[in-house]
Amino acid sequence: MPRLSRLFFFAAFMAALLTGIGCKGTANERDRFFPLFGDGSHDTTPVWAKVGDIEITDMDLDLYLDELPPAQRAKYNGPDGRRLALKKMVDLAVMALGAIDEELYRDQDVARTLISQRRNTLDRAMRNYGLLRGKEPTEEEIRAYFNNNRDKYRELGVVQARDVVTLTREDADKAYQRLLAGGKDNDFPHVVKDLCVNQDVKDKSGEIGWFNKGGFVPFIRNSNVFSSKAYDLKDGLNPPFQVSDRWHVVEILRRQPERPMTFAEAHDKVLKDMLPGYQDAIIKDYLLAARKKYDVQLMGEYAPGKGMTADEIFARAMALPDPQTRIDLFTLIHTDYPHSDRADDALFMAAQVAIETWEDVKIAERYLRMMIDEYPDSELIDDATYLRDNLYNPEVIRRLKGGGPVRK
Repeated sequence: MPRLSRLFFFAAFMAALLTGIGCKGTANERDRFFPLFGDGSHDTTPVWAKVGDIEITDMDLDLYLDELPPAQRAKYNGPDGRRLALKKMVDLAVMALGAIDEELYRDQDVARTLISQRRNTLDRAMRNYGLLRGKEPTEEEIRAYFNNNRDKYRELGVVQARDVVTLTREDADKAYQRLLAGGKDNDFPHVVKDLCVNQDVKDKSGEIGWFNKGGFVPFIRNSNVFSSKAYDLKDGLNPPFQVSDRWHVVEILRRQPERPMTFAEAHDKVLKDMLPGYQDAIIKDYLLAARKKYDVQLMGEYAPGKGMTADEIFARAMALPDPQTRIDLFTLIHTDYPHSDRADDALFMAAQVAIETWEDVKIAERYLRMMIDEYPDSELIDDATYLRDNLYNPEVIRRLKGGGPVRK
């Protein structure tokens, strides 16, 4: 989970305490901006500096360095690095005290920045800590995702080869004929030594290792083109072929065909693939529930039913290329025009976009469930129910992604 910068938390802390921006500053109001460093926990480490009544401790120094991006933190490496960092912290404390004494937090631009940082920090805090911290798919969910997407998890076929690289067709033919002839002085190491122009390949006696079709091969120019051609060669010695300005005489030594990955082999990739959708589903489920919890109301020209009609929003969503914007507009129809003829269509389309674009069945399942629960009389209810019940059927998903009907 991304770690939120303590600088953001500090900015949010300061902004959260600005309850009396329009009033004359007081000593108590000034105290609301402290501490300037640390993480708010009890700190008993040695004090290394004082700025007025502000103490900068060893833990403060550690946390300050930890907050810095790696490139900035590198400036404080070396024997005097921590001393320089402490000096920078002193400067920051002096500037902060000056800003507080000058009551610059009353300036509208400053107040706006503090408020914005508070809002953004709390948003990230809720997402990353309140909702997502410690939340990962279970092993059963990971395995289910793997079983329903087996075609995505395959171990590519690879070949092991050796190569003689030459500048001309003439030298490539010489190498090929010598290798065909065989004998003590015509084995691969000798031919490579005499005719290969690629020093790295020559140093390895022609061995270029294992590679897949279109994959990277060290030391070989245009290796993706080379590997695409070499992979399809027959096992054993092959006639010369050209890639760019080089000729190659390749011998395929061994071959491992493409095969399905086991669950253990694919586990980490499966988790990486499913985590964005899994986390997005947690956030979106929370937002749907929280809108009711906090009694969200839109007023005036932005009240439900005002502005563009549901049909106009639906038509715009269908025409847009960006999938996330399309889903946002479809769900806007559901929240702002829940009783329109387009609300059920919009939820169904949101599910389809999630599947067709991201193969995200978690998000699709949510929208289908909402449509089925809230619009049981919809003309799409049979399709929605069938799709919900077959979200983990690869054949149905392939058909849908290919533009086919939901049901045969």
